[in-house]
Amino acid sequence: RGDARSLRRNHLGRKHQHQRQRPLAALLDPHIALTAVRDDDGKIVDFIFSDANEAACAYNKLPREKLVGTRLLELLPAHRETGRFRLYCQVVESGRFLALDDYLYPHDVFEEPRFYDIRAAKIDDSISFTWRDVTDRHGMTEILEHRARTDELTKLLNRRGILEQLEDLRGKTPRTGSDIAVLFVDFDKFKDVNDTYGHAAGDEVLRVTAEKLRACLRHSDDLGARVGGDEMLVVLHGVHGMKDAAAIAEKLRRSAAAPVHFDGSSIEATVSVGVALARAEESTDALVSRADAAMYEAKQRGRNQVITINGQA
Repeated sequence: RGDARSLRRNHLGRKHQHQRQRPLAALLDPHIALTAVRDDDGKIVDFIFSDANEAACAYNKLPREKLVGTRLLELLPAHRETGRFRLYCQVVESGRFLALDDYLYPHDVFEEPRFYDIRAAKIDDSISFTWRDVTDRHGMTEILEHRARTDELTKLLNRRGILEQLEDLRGKTPRTGSDIAVLFVDFDKFKDVNDTYGHAAGDEVLRVTAEKLRACLRHSDDLGARVGGDEMLVVLHGVHGMKDAAAIAEKLRRSAAAPVHFDGSSIEATVSVGVALARAEESTDALVSRADAAMYEAKQRGRNQVITINGQA
C-alpha cells in the first residue's frame, strides 16, 4: 500500500509539473517569448521573438514561422516611441515583474490605438509576455480619438493633432493686435544622445523637454506637439509681433539647454528653433514650412539658437 501511495504521489507530481510547463500553444491569451539582443557593450538594442503561441501569431497576423525570429522593433516600431521597449528592458535588467492595466498602445498592425492588460516576467535573458486586448470593455471612442492625436511618450499632441488644431485656430476671427506664431524646435545632434547614453535616456530627454515646452505655453490656445522623432512644434496664439514670439522661443531654447539627469548621468541636449508669423493668405503647411526653414538656418549658423523668418526679432 505504501508503494501504491508513493507511485500515486509521483504521478500527480509529474502531472502538476507538466501543467506548470505547458507549452505556449496551450494558452488562450496571446503569449510570446522575447529574447534580448545586445550590442558589443552589452546594452539591449532590440528583442527577437523566440517563441509564440497560436493566439499571438493570429493577433499579429503572421504565421509562426514568420513571427519567430523577427525583431520586435522591426515588426512593432511604436514600442520605442511609446516607451514600451524601455519597460521590457527594465524587466530583463531588474528582474521585476511588469503589470500594466488599460495600457493604450497605437498598434502597428491594426493602425489604431487599442487598450491592453499586459503581464511580463524575466526568464534568463528573455521575457515571457502575455497580453489581453480590452478595448471593447472601454467603449470610449472620444478618448481613443484624443489618444490618436497625442504622442504617447511626451503627452504632447502629435503631428496630426497639432495641424488639425492649428487649422481650426487660424479659421477663428483673429484678435486685434495679435498674431499666430509657429516655433519649429529640433534637437541638435540628438543621435549622439542615443548613441552615448542609450534610447531610454533619449526618451527621458524628450519627456523632460516636453515639460519645459509646456511651461512656455501661456494660455489654452497655445499648442505643443512632438511631430517627429526629435522634432517639436509650438503654436502661440495672441503674440504681439515677431519680437514677442522670438522672446518665448529664446526662453524655450535656454530652458531646453539645462542638463537632464538620468540614471546617474547629466545629459546636455540643445535645440535649434525657427520662428514664423502666420500670413493671412498662406496655407497651414506653408506656415509650418517657413518655420522649418528658419530652424534649418539656425542649424546652419551653428545650432543652439533662435532664428526668425520674414520679420524682425
